[in-house]
Amino acid sequence: MFVDAILERNSELVEYAIHLHQNGHILPDTYVIDVDTVLNNAKMLLDEAKSNHLKCVYMSKQFGRNAQICRKLEEMGFDGAVAVDFKEVQMIMDHQLKLYNVGHLVQIPNSMLRKVISYGVEYITIYSIEKAELIDSICKELNKNQKIMLKVLDSQSVIYDGQQSGFSFEESIEIAKKIQRLDNLVLAGVTSFPCLMYNAGTSKIEKTSNFDLVIRVKEALELMGFTIEEVNTPSSNTISAMSNVAFWGGTTVEPGHALTGTTPFHAKFFQGENIAVCYVSEISHHYNKQSYCFGGGHYRRSNMSKAIIAHKQDRLITSIAGPAQENIDYHFVMSGIHPIGSTVVASFRTQIFTTRSYVVLVENLKSNPKIIGTFDSQGRKL
Repeated sequence: MFVDAILERNSELVEYAIHLHQNGHILPDTYVIDVDTVLNNAKMLLDEAKSNHLKCVYMSKQFGRNAQICRKLEEMGFDGAVAVDFKEVQMIMDHQLKLYNVGHLVQIPNSMLRKVISYGVEYITIYSIEKAELIDSICKELNKNQKIMLKVLDSQSVIYDGQQSGFSFEESIEIAKKIQRLDNLVLAGVTSFPCLMYNAGTSKIEKTSNFDLVIRVKEALELMGFTIEEVNTPSSNTISAMSNVAFWGGTTVEPGHALTGTTPFHAKFFQGENIAVCYVSEISHHYNKQSYCFGGGHYRRSNMSKAIIAHKQDRLITSIAGPAQENIDYHFVMSGIHPIGSTVVASFRTQIFTTRSYVVLVENLKSNPKIIGTFDSQGRKL
């Protein structure tokens, strides 16, 4: 998806990744992350958010829940982490990082709620009254108040399969009435997902009907007497989209792929964020006049299509494809016959936390490049 773009914008990362593999410093199925570029992207994103009076929190799942990067983002001034599932919440707490929003895509399990509330989190997103009531009862025992957000979704909303959750407009009003009777909850926010999406037809990042629903619910809740301070509008939170987020009524952005310059927008446009990650593999074998490289890093929405083959000083771009969705990605197939052991470098839309890949952080690519850490796909240091 990003091969042409990364060669044009960050060829140093590609060449250093090739060097690391050809000299035996990294194994196949490794994501190499250019930390300097991530931080440059982050600074631009944070500055743009502030100039539009938006809060800015980070999402870590795309870069493998890596606490080393997370800590640098918090030191820079990010307001904390949005943790999309409870395993990410655990990682954030284990490393004493800031929790801003939890429960958005995956609710917090009942047995974990006390630990999370005790630790401290700005917002817990809910999409059941049962979860709200349990949070309230735990808060009573802990003598704490907890701010919550409603996730909203209706029949007109954009929904990714596996993420079905949320209250309709009518349900939101009824839930809010019940929450008014709970002493230790503060209903202070509304969210949905995805609120923004890149439209390949118009080449623009546009708001979805989910965004409109968030605003409708927010306005209705305010008429009921609630103070809604958090209008959380995630997805495609790039530099180019932030002024529109503010104009449309959002209060908070959650860059994830924007940190690594790998949203669909970035495949076509270079307007701020640079590409900061590539995937490294190795030609394993040949079969039926095609080459196969080691897999492990497949994400079904990656739009992976091309890769660079590096053999000694030679460079060649060829096609690459993952297996059928129902099969394990033991290998990727590549057109043509290429020397076994050759380096393969690809760049595509990642969700590293869903893979079994290694993650290698590198820095100083333009002067004195070096590895500063090796991790698994869940952020554990190796």
